[in-house]
Amino acid sequence: MKKIAMLIMLSVLTHLGYAKSSTLNYTHFGNLPMIEYPSVSPSGEYIAAIYNSSDGPSVVISNFGSSEVSTIVQLKKSQDRIENIEWVNSTRLLIVASYSESIGNKRFRRDRIFSVNSDGTDIVELKRNLPESAASWERRRAGSLRVVSLLKDDLKHVLLQTYDYRDEAQAVYKVNVYDKKFSKLFVNKFNVHTWIPNEKGQVLFGYGQDTDKRNSDVNTIWYRKSEQSEWELLHKQKAFKGETFSPIMVENDKLFVISDRKSRKASLWTYNIKTGKFIESLFEHEKYDIEGVIYNSDRSRVIGVFYYDDYLREHYFENEYSQISSLVKNSFKGFQSTIYSLSKDKKRMLVHAVKDNSPQKFFWLDIESKKGGLWFSTYPHLEGKKMPNVLPINFKADDGIELSGYLTLPISDVSEAKPPLVIWPHGGPIGIRDYQTFDPYVQFFASQGYAVLQVNYRGSGGFGSNFETSGYREWGKRMQKDLYNGFDWLKGKDLVDTDNTCFAGYSYGGYAALTASFQNPEQYKCVVSIAGISDLFTLAEKDYRWQGNIRAHIINTIGDPTDESTENELNQLSAINNIEKIKSPILLMHGRYDTQVRVAQSSDFYKEAKNSNLDIEYVEFKYGTHYLDEKENRLEAFKVLGNFLKKHLH
Repeated sequence: MKKIAMLIMLSVLTHLGYAKSSTLNYTHFGNLPMIEYPSVSPSGEYIAAIYNSSDGPSVVISNFGSSEVSTIVQLKKSQDRIENIEWVNSTRLLIVASYSESIGNKRFRRDRIFSVNSDGTDIVELKRNLPESAASWERRRAGSLRVVSLLKDDLKHVLLQTYDYRDEAQAVYKVNVYDKKFSKLFVNKFNVHTWIPNEKGQVLFGYGQDTDKRNSDVNTIWYRKSEQSEWELLHKQKAFKGETFSPIMVENDKLFVISDRKSRKASLWTYNIKTGKFIESLFEHEKYDIEGVIYNSDRSRVIGVFYYDDYLREHYFENEYSQISSLVKNSFKGFQSTIYSLSKDKKRMLVHAVKDNSPQKFFWLDIESKKGGLWFSTYPHLEGKKMPNVLPINFKADDGIELSGYLTLPISDVSEAKPPLVIWPHGGPIGIRDYQTFDPYVQFFASQGYAVLQVNYRGSGGFGSNFETSGYREWGKRMQKDLYNGFDWLKGKDLVDTDNTCFAGYSYGGYAALTASFQNPEQYKCVVSIAGISDLFTLAEKDYRWQGNIRAHIINTIGDPTDESTENELNQLSAINNIEKIKSPILLMHGRYDTQVRVAQSSDFYKEAKNSNLDIEYVEFKYGTHYLDEKENRLEAFKVLGNFLKKHLH
C-alpha cells in the first residue's frame, strides 16, 4: 500500500475557519471532488473511498476515525473511471470501474469489476472467459456487468449480471470474489434485462422486453416462486404508458417497486407479483418524487427512502434508524446532514453534511464511544472561503404554471453596480433537476462576480410525473420558454444587469444555450455549450437505431425521427440549421470520449459556424468524458470558461 501525503489537505481540514487569503479562481473550483462514495466496512473498522488525484482515480482505505489514508488500487489515468465501491465482507471490496469504448459511430461505457483485500493484496478482475470463437460484439456486450446481490450469508461470493452470448441475453452468475470463478444460475430465454433478488439473494423476478421487434417497447414481468421453479410470464406493460414501474426487491410474493400510481408522484409501493396488483403505498410525498430506496449495510433489506426538496431528505421505516437519523441532524446543526454509510451493528457511521455555500463534507461518528470528527471535505481548498448563499425562487411561466429554481448573487459591496448574469440550466433534461446544495460551477461563476440563474423548467425530475411529462417533445419549445420566462422574471426584480447576460449550459443545458442563440439573437452577450447538442434530428435519428427502451425514450421524449413532420420540426429547432441568425460569440467544449452526446454535435457545428465567420471558440478534450471527469480536462474547462466570460461580460 502507498501512503498518500495529504499535508495541505489535512491542515485545511483541521481548522475549517482559517483566514481567507487568496482570491478564488478556476483552480479552486476546477478540481474533481477529492473524496467520493466513501463506505464504512461491515465491521466498522475501515473506511474505503474513491480518491481523485493528479495520477488518476484510486481507491483508498483508512482506519475508522483516522485521516491517514492508503492507496490500495490505482487505475489508468485519463481512461478509467471508478463508479462505485462495495464491501463483500469486512476485508474484501468490490470496485466497479468503467471505460469509454467506440462501437460504430457511438461511444459506450464498458464496465470492469475488481475484487481486492482491504490491504491492497490479491486483486483480481471478475470477468468471464469467452471462447476464441466469440464475436467482437459479443465480447463488448459481455463487458457490461451489474451487481445483483452481495449475498449477505455468503462472504466469498456475489451475484453479477452480464451478457451471455449463448442466451443472447443477460444472465446471472454466482461469482467467487477470490478465485473469480463464474457459475451460471439459469438460462435467460426471455430477453430479461434486469434481474431482482430477494433478501436472501435468490433471483426470483425479472424485468425485460418483448422479443417481438414490432413491440420492442413492451416491458415484460417474469417470476418464479423458488429457485427450483420454472419462470412464468406474468404481465406486460407498454413502455411510457400508464403507471411507472421500477422494481427494487422481492420479499416473499411481494415486490418493492417505485411507481407514480394514483398520486403521479414517484412513491414506494408493495406489489403482488402473482396477481399483478399493487398492495399499498409505503411512502409518498405530496410534492416531491422519491428518488430511491435506502438499504441496510448488506443491501438485503429496504429500510427507508430518500427524496429532495431543496436538499436531500431521508425517511426511515424502522424506529432504530429514525433515531440515528435524528441524532445525526441534531449533532451537525448548521448543516444539511444525512447518514451516508453505516457499519453492520449501526454503531459507526459516516455523515454527509453540506450547505448551499460550503462544499460537501464527511464526518465520522462513533455512537458507542460518543466521539466524532471531520474525515474529509470534497473540496478542501474551498473550506473557510466566503461564498454566497443559493436562494430558492418561485415564479409563474407565461401560461400560469408555477416554476421553481435558484438565484445566486455574488458577494459584493452594496455600492457596486448590478452584477452580470449567467443563465445556467441543468442537463438531462428529463428526470434531472437543480438543487440548493453546493455546486462548484455555480460558486465559480459567483466568485468571478456573476449572478447565476437556475430554473427547474418543465421536464425536470423530482416534481411528479405530470410536471416531467409536460416536457416531453418540448425541446426548444415549452422547456425553452420556461427559461426565457425565468429571465424575464429576474429582469423585473432589477437585481442583476440583464443587459449583460451569458447563456451557458452543459449537455441539454448546452442545447438550450445554442437554441437561445438563434431564437433570441439580440439578448445575450455570449453563449457557452459544454457537451451540448446542436443537431436535434441527428441526435434522435442516430439513437433511434438502437432498439428497445432507447428507441422508446427517443420517440416519447424528443420525437419520432422517422416521421417527416417531426424531422422538419427537429431540424428547425437545431442551431446547426440556424447559424445565419446567430450573433453572439460562442464557446464550445466537448470530450472525445463522451458516451452520452457524440462529439460531432460540437465539432460539426464548429465547422459550419467557422465557415459562416461566426465568433466561435472550440476546445476538444482528448479522453474527455461527458462530465470531463479527468483532472486536467476539468481544470482546463474551468480556465477556458472563466476567460471567455471575462472577455464578454463586463
